Amino acid sequence: TCLVYKSSLEVLYYLNIADYKSVIKSSELILNEFGIRKGAYSAHYQFFLTKLGIAQMAIGQYDESYNNFRKVEKYVPPQSFNDYLLRLYQTINALHSGNYQLAYILYRRSRKCRFESIRQQFAIIEAYICFLSHMGFLQLNHIFRLGKYLNDTIKSQANKQGENIAILIAELLIYFARDRGKYIDRIEAIKNYTYRHLKGKDTERAKRFIKILCNLPHLNFHPEALNRHMERHVQYLKDNPIQIGENVTFVEFIPFEKLLDMIISKLERKAI
Repeated sequence: TCLVYKSSLEVLYYLNIADYKSVIKSSELILNEFGIRKGAYSAHYQFFLTKLGIAQMAIGQYDESYNNFRKVEKYVPPQSFNDYLLRLYQTINALHSGNYQLAYILYRRSRKCRFESIRQQFAIIEAYICFLSHMGFLQLNHIFRLGKYLNDTIKSQANKQGENIAILIAELLIYFARDRGKYIDRIEAIKNYTYRHLKGKDTERAKRFIKILCNLPHLNFHPEALNRHMERHVQYLKDNPIQIGENVTFVEFIPFEKLLDMIISKLERKAI
């Protein structure tokens, strides 16, 4: 019991400071201690296995993360809060790994979740899936309505340094793919939002990515101009990897550098 308590505090601390290798080490140590007795300690087993999956996802060990999330499934009551939370982690892992078809399947299974906090997350994810569809990565069997999306995520929009960041970025991305005029119209408001709300270290990646997006019209949506004038912001995203914690009130559903690669690729195809 003392070992479990000590290890759980260690894991939460390491997650908080984004020391994912230590999360993995501590989680694997205690999971090995459980051994064949894991069924007798199912709550603790779920906790450490889930945190192990989160840490593996954060450092790009997507297959390992997926397998560990799957192991947790049989210990979680169907349609419980933890069941839907686990599905959310699995969906984020699929998006990060580039398995967009799996992400879409998981989203479809979970979008009507009865737990509002998680349902809001899946509502945001739908917008990113729509963007992927516009970029040619998926084919959707339903029409995405931006107005409905903004209405469905109204409560999340109150979290100005959290979920609202992901909501606004998704909105801009969809306008980028659908309507450059509306994209340009939203720039000034999003610049003001960034200035007022994105001031902490935790939002630095988001601030840099939004700055790149907001400068695209001034660069005439030209890929070479983007690479030349936004180089330091692009490099920052590469040098400072995404951080994933236990709290999913704000997470990059698709890492910004991957989104940027998609944008540049789209602009390059148009420039040819």
